This record gives sequence, structure tokens and C-alpha cells, in this order.
Amino acid sequence: MSDAVVIVPSKTADVGRLLKLARQDTRIAVEGESHPPVISAFVTRVRETLNRLVMPTAGLVVLLEGTKDIVSGTEHRIYRSGDAFILNANEHVDVVNEPDHKSGFYRALFVRFDRALIKEAARLWPQFVNQELRLREPLLTDDLCSALLHAAEALSYQTRVSRRVAEHRLLEVLLILAEQGAISLTPKYVDGSVVEAVRLLVRHRLHFPWTTAAVSSEFSMSEATLRRRLSAEGHSLEHLLLDERMKAAFTILNDRDASVAEALAATGYQSRSHFSKHFQQRFGATPSEVRLHRSQTRLPD
Repeated sequence: MSDAVVIVPSKTADVGRLLKLARQDTRIAVEGESHPPVISAFVTRVRETLNRLVMPTAGLVVLLEGTKDIVSGTEHRIYRSGDAFILNANEHVDVVNEPDHKSGFYRALFVRFDRALIKEAARLWPQFVNQELRLREPLLTDDLCSALLHAAEALSYQTRVSRRVAEHRLLEVLLILAEQGAISLTPKYVDGSVVEAVRLLVRHRLHFPWTTAAVSSEFSMSEATLRRRLSAEGHSLEHLLLDERMKAAFTILNDRDASVAEALAATGYQSRSHFSKHFQQRFGATPSEVRLHRSQTRLPD
């Protein structure tokens, strides 16, 4: 069965307001800086193919000219001018950037949200912490356009504003995205139980191929420190991932009208036999048996 291709519909948005932020390519770190700009412009006149791209921090991608193809697992999404989406931290994606046939340019913006900024947003607006993501179209609203322009102005070398003011402008962008249900905020849970921190982190992205490196990066700690702190609480990352995936799989099969294949995909398993083995060891029944039991006990309409 071929992978599903989702053509994301372009929405009417004032892209022209943002084009001035993408006059030239600024994705390369400014000389003398250890980090790329908070708002980067991706500009090219040739087709770009980026395999297994991984962003260290979450960010907002805004398409201004051309198209962007994103492949993540079995999902293939196509974005066009006026579209915007969130690229999650440590998510592995294959990307193709295609210039516009008329102008000859591909232009896009990437707004980087570092970990400290997301923690601050979570502190200010706890109602958006670990919220279930909702797809609302269009993501690129007039409010978001204005917030991006204000943030870019504050971050400009020509504008002399305090670091605090610049941070508030970026927080406004995060708030708008959180209100739209496009991003989930994560506070600094690692001040307490690391086990609970990991559970909260992975619970809504169980399909993601979590590694020690990816999790430790989310909490701004070394891999060795993560392993040590988990061990001190009597756990390992492998154990926590298995526990969360099995609980989610049982919920999907027992409480929802979902197939075993859907439970497999939602919990990140590539092998059906491994999935079934772990499931039966945990619950004493196979995934198919649990699903069959649910269908037999379902009340008639």
C-alpha cells in the first residue's frame, strides 16, 4: 500500500507583508555567532533536497514562494505559498524545496523557539501545557503575520530594543500558535521527577523514534545525566517508552473503533510481531483479541 499524500490547501494570507523578511538567504549563522538567527530566511533558486533533516529546536515554518514537500514516516505533506506549520524538535524529516515556476525563487521563514522560551511560555500560560493539538486553517492569520513582523523588528540589528522586549515579541508569536492549537507548551518538569517528565514528553508523540539523545536534548541535560536520574528512580528510557506505548495501544484498541494497524502506527512500532509480543506479555491477550472483545461487548445503536 502506498504512502498517503496530503496536499495542504493554500490559504489566502498577506504573504507580501512577510516577503521583506526573506529578501536573501540568512539560514547560515551570522559570523561570530554560535547559533543561527531566531528568524531565518530560506531563499534559493535551485531545487533543494534535504534527507533526514533534524532541527534541534521546535520552530514555525512559513512558505512565501514555491512549494515544500515534507516526508515524515508514512506521511507526505505538500505546502505552498501562504501555508505554515510547526516542525517539532528532533523530528526526522525528508524535505524538498521547489522554487516557484513563475518567479524562479523558493522563499520561506523559519522561526526558532528555543527551549527556554517555551518554558517561559508554559509558565505564563499553563492552560496550553500538553494540550491536544488541533488543526485550524489557516494557520497564517493576520494576527500571526503582525506578530512575526513585530518580532523581526525587535530582533533586527537596526533596532535597539532590550533582550526582554525581543523575548516578549517572540512570546506573542508562541501565544498565538498555542491559542490556535498548533503547538503544545512544555514546562521545566525536570526540576522534579525525571520519570514523570519523560512520560509527559513522549505521551503525545509515541510514534516518534525517541532516543536517549533526543529526550536529553529536550531537557537540556547530557545523556549520561538522563540515564543516571532515571536509574535513581528505578527506571530506564526503554522501560518508560514500552509502558507508555502499551497503555496507549490498549486504550486505542479497547476504547476506540481502531484497527490493530492503526494502534501499531500510533505507538511507533515497525514490527507487528514485536508489537503483539509486548502487548500479550503486558495484558495477557493479543491485540486482535482485545479488539474482538470490544466489538462483542459494544452496545447496539
